[in-house]
Amino acid sequence: MAKQITPDQEIWVMTREGAQLTGYSPEYMEQLARKNFKLPEDDRLINVRKRSGFFYELWLPDVLRYID
Repeated sequence: MAKQITPDQEIWVMTREGAQLTGYSPEYMEQLARKNFKLPEDDRLINVRKRSGFFYELWLPDVLRYID
């Protein structure tokens, strides 16, 4: 049974964690994060934020919706 995520929970995952959850490669998730980060916020498929240099965090509910 999948854990339910409520909209008020702030759940961010690093790209490597996103890769583990989705089965995609870490390189693919990093590329996906970079491409989405360059888009205007309203146009992003996955909400992304940049952390300390080269690290990205992905909004988990968007990642789960992306793999469906």
